[in-house]
Amino acid sequence: MPEPIQLSPRLSQLFSKTKLVCFGRYALEIPVEAQLIWGRTSFPSDVEVFAGGLNEDKERIEDDIEKLKEDDKTLDIRYNRAGPIENSWQIRYYPGKNAKSEGLYFFNTYINKGQLTFILGGAIEENETEEIAASREAMRAKSLRLRTPDEVPTEPGYCIEHGFMTGTSYKDQEMISAGITFPSLPDVSFSVSSNKNAYSDYTPDEFEKIQRPKLSLLARIKEAQDDQGIHYPSRTVLREGKRDVQHWHGEESLIRRKDGTHDFEWALVGTPRDVANPSEFSAQMFTKVKHNTVGAAKSSSLSDDEAVALWDKLLSGLKFRVRVPNAPEGSYFLPQGRIDTNNVDNEQDRR
Repeated sequence: MPEPIQLSPRLSQLFSKTKLVCFGRYALEIPVEAQLIWGRTSFPSDVEVFAGGLNEDKERIEDDIEKLKEDDKTLDIRYNRAGPIENSWQIRYYPGKNAKSEGLYFFNTYINKGQLTFILGGAIEENETEEIAASREAMRAKSLRLRTPDEVPTEPGYCIEHGFMTGTSYKDQEMISAGITFPSLPDVSFSVSSNKNAYSDYTPDEFEKIQRPKLSLLARIKEAQDDQGIHYPSRTVLREGKRDVQHWHGEESLIRRKDGTHDFEWALVGTPRDVANPSEFSAQMFTKVKHNTVGAAKSSSLSDDEAVALWDKLLSGLKFRVRVPNAPEGSYFLPQGRIDTNNVDNEQDRR
């Protein structure tokens, strides 16, 4: 493990008061002033949220149906009425005339909670009846509740924007991405992304022998350097090598670009279907960010040492929110009761 760099006085002041925020199964300790920015959420399929009550909910449903018709005029809507819980609506559809033979049957469930509407996307799975799929989507809808931005639930489940989905199953696909911004450091952005089931179509042997070595962060950098040769962008390496974050054995590359942008990345190549070690798990930090464009600001607000110190501090505050199967002590913030191992689906258990 690299030796952490001490925080400068202004960064120490920034972290003098902190809070915990949650996204997906993860939680992150950040300064009180920092803001959580949501990216894509999938549990096990896409989850969206938009501001609007019942009237806006109805308008969104009509708009979505029109967009589906624009994509394919042979759209076949088979169900368009009240959803599985109070104040919900559901549409089920084949997106085109050839979709039925291909087994492409989708569910959109719209759930209104006050001035927010959540959209749960779903699809019928292989060898599954519509009734079973509908029952599964009803369970997802019932698991959803509102959550204030500062609430970090203590029970098993998944944090989504403005909401929380309770549950003790770990078998489904899970994807989450979120970012952090700092008002006092406006050019700095930090983000985390996780994909539990990436590469799950490979057998365990194929993944271990063929894919895993190629997916390593340092291997990808080396491949790019070999391919681009003298055209590979000039950079100053601040630190590069193996890096553990909690129990996750990953790799990091901390560089300063020629224009002064700090470009930091950490990545884990985990095990498909293992919730404790997701297939793809990464963190990134950039400076000189303006208008969501890296390098657009005039200069970095952080020195090299400050950038590395901030990076180390943020990574040290990244853990699971509560315990998950196969995750060791210390890898989560909040205590949690017994885990139902019947609802675990990961490669380690199958081995």
